Amino acid sequence: MTEGPSYGPDDLMRGLSLPRRVGLLVAGLGGLAAAVTIGLLLATEPGELPLRTRIAFVAMIGIGMAWAGFAGWALARRPLFAADRVIAAWLAVTFSALLTVGMVTIAVVRAGPAGVLTVGGLGVSLTVVASMLLVRARAYRRALLTRRHELERRNG
Repeated sequence: MTEGPSYGPDDLMRGLSLPRRVGLLVAGLGGLAAAVTIGLLLATEPGELPLRTRIAFVAMIGIGMAWAGFAGWALARRPLFAADRVIAAWLAVTFSALLTVGMVTIAVVRAGPAGVLTVGGLGVSLTVVASMLLVRARAYRRALLTRRHELERRNG
């Protein structure tokens, strides 16, 4: 029987697992593909697009590039102590809230109360799920940091 923990500080400092790497790669490539596709649509449109459409396209390009940039950062560096999970959750909360505001704004202008309630409910549901993921990610990060401090204190 050992007196110490079964893993040490080096185990906490290891790189990302294969499933996390694949997930980040999919998120990054998906964001980049969406941004490039929408950018090409915006650039090759023969006529002048309405201002709202251009704003929506630019916002979607920004969201795609944010996910691609995040994935590139997480894959190139070793985000320690679940920092990548917290950042991804913050991106999800931010983009879900923006989506909700955009959908409700469009529904107020174009749809009746049923449309506003439908898209508002969907948007709030997405934002709540993203917020729950943020709470989980922050708790996991806090647990890892607490464990690191315990190990550092024991090892002197």
